[in-house]
Amino acid sequence: MSHLIERLSDTVTIDFGQFMVIDLDGANGQPEGTEGLFELADRASMTDLFLAGANAAIVNSQADSWHKVDVIVERWDGLPPNDGDQWSRSETAELYSSSGKLQIVGVHGHSSGKIVDLCDQTRTWFVRASVRPGPGARYSRGRPPTGLETHRLQFWPTSP
Repeated sequence: MSHLIERLSDTVTIDFGQFMVIDLDGANGQPEGTEGLFELADRASMTDLFLAGANAAIVNSQADSWHKVDVIVERWDGLPPNDGDQWSRSETAELYSSSGKLQIVGVHGHSSGKIVDLCDQTRTWFVRASVRPGPGARYSRGRPPTGLETHRLQFWPTSP
């Protein structure tokens, strides 16, 4: 049975219906010939929940094009238990991370500054991206709405 190693909560502003997961190495750490952020963006469709490549992933909102979203990030030692009944939608993909350190980033590069430390460099991870409705929409004039949806990203190694 797999065990949860670490959980991190973050908040990011979704703009243009998306947010990103970016390795701190950026494009510099991508193996030659792998799909990075720009290639992901070219093939991204709003019907995709989650697209991942080398040092980058794109997560699409299922609620609105502009709002603040809570993101839960979990690191597991193996395949996490299936709790799909608690989430509206889930997709799994592989993400290569050269530094082992990631940030949740808005489309315009804004981040809380929190670092997701996978504790392992130059490795490919399985990532299950899940989304469900948030605790309830709250609107404030001139600011992005909150409470529309909650996202979760679960990471576990592709091999021991």
